[in-house]
Amino acid sequence: MNELGFHCHDLNHFETVIVSNGLLRGEFYNFSPETLTSLALEIERHHLSSSVHTPLVKSPWYPSPPTLSYLCDVDEGRRRLSRRMVEETMETAADFGAEYVVVHFPTPPLAGVDGIGYTGLRSIAWDSAVFLAELGQKHQVQVHMEGFGPSPFLTPEFITEVVSQLPWLRYCFDVGHMHVASIRDGFDLYQFARQVAPCVGSVHLWNNRGAEDYFSFGHIPVHPSQKPEEGWVDVARILGILTSGSPGCRIILESGVHYPKVLGKHDFRDGVKWVKELLGVSS
Repeated sequence: MNELGFHCHDLNHFETVIVSNGLLRGEFYNFSPETLTSLALEIERHHLSSSVHTPLVKSPWYPSPPTLSYLCDVDEGRRRLSRRMVEETMETAADFGAEYVVVHFPTPPLAGVDGIGYTGLRSIAWDSAVFLAELGQKHQVQVHMEGFGPSPFLTPEFITEVVSQLPWLRYCFDVGHMHVASIRDGFDLYQFARQVAPCVGSVHLWNNRGAEDYFSFGHIPVHPSQKPEEGWVDVARILGILTSGSPGCRIILESGVHYPKVLGKHDFRDGVKWVKELLGVSS
């Protein structure tokens, strides 16, 4: 089974990022309801393995952006809103044949929100993790929790505890977001990766040199020109750590196709070829 795939959010995107790169895996996100049947047919036609990033289907009732998560919010109403979106995604994903579903978790809160201390926030976070695990068991689909944003639970200790005690959960390691977090919070990205690697089920792969790049350009495609000494994530090193600690974890290229011109005239497809070489994936 091919472990390398590309994030896809539109049928027009499908050919460009998956088929033309010779990939056999896709992760699908935020499709319009009327395109789901066509998407399923394309996945079957190309014999792809698939995963889902919540939400699979665009939700007109959910606040923008749809990646915003309230699973750990102190407001119960907002938590219910996120749970509804995840439940709908899990139901569709199970029928869709998805291997796993990625859910953003846990953001917000920060410690001490609205007078609620760490113990209260942890109780909310744990209850949300249990909710995800129960959904996974119900639908027989693994859930991969992707942590990003300032949070007292973005720690190897919490991630390890959750994954070890709730067997339907795994961790989705987002390389770009974790790089920004490591700079912001002052921890070593590669040490963090080593600690959580046994918990990792999937990896989201894109790059930056810090928060300014992220806010200016979004998810920058990985490319062999990106030198760690210039502030980029060392892609070879991080992939080596994660795949050694979690053999068989899925690697999803989570970027657009346009490399920022101010950063160089690079083709995102060269980055795909590079990652294939690093992973030993045949073209």
